[in-house]
Amino acid sequence: KLSVKHKVSKVETIGAAYIVTAPGPSKCSEIEEEGVVRVALFALEAMEFVKNYRYKNMRVFIRMGISSGPVVSGVIGAALPKYTLFGDTVNFASRMESTSKSMKIQCAEETCKLLLDSQEYDFDLEERRDGGERGIMVKGKGLKYTWWINGGKKKVYRNAINDSETNSTNNVHSANETWSSYHVTSKRTA
Repeated sequence: KLSVKHKVSKVETIGAAYIVTAPGPSKCSEIEEEGVVRVALFALEAMEFVKNYRYKNMRVFIRMGISSGPVVSGVIGAALPKYTLFGDTVNFASRMESTSKSMKIQCAEETCKLLLDSQEYDFDLEERRDGGERGIMVKGKGLKYTWWINGGKKKVYRNAINDSETNSTNNVHSANETWSSYHVTSKRTA
């Protein structure tokens, strides 16, 4: 239901990893960050769901990674054909997931820039620092600067005339939703 709500497409499941994509704009004039915003909102909502989910006294833990950029898609295989995505962006999303931390959403620098450019949402992004050091070592890429996506909320545009007349404030609606590539683990709780 979350994938339908956020208009993201499940590409495939590999082991415990669930991979989604949000297509980029179909026209050059459309807003570029629309797809990454949908994936981020999907990831935030999925993370919120998992925080509260319990199964037979077990708590589920996930980690997520998001990367943005060009991909190539196609159907592979003759006996069991399947649709999949290829390219550096897919590999980097996987690296963002594998180097992420439990119950965190890590995103690449390009993704961070696109989220900050969003016209509709304000995202709570925190630069990742381990031991005070900026960046992480990513296999095949070297040192990369990454960010945690901690939340997102719809921007509120206020009408200056109405605000001065009524002196009212608008409610900010939280949009705790999200994901791209994630890994699931579980742990028993007392």
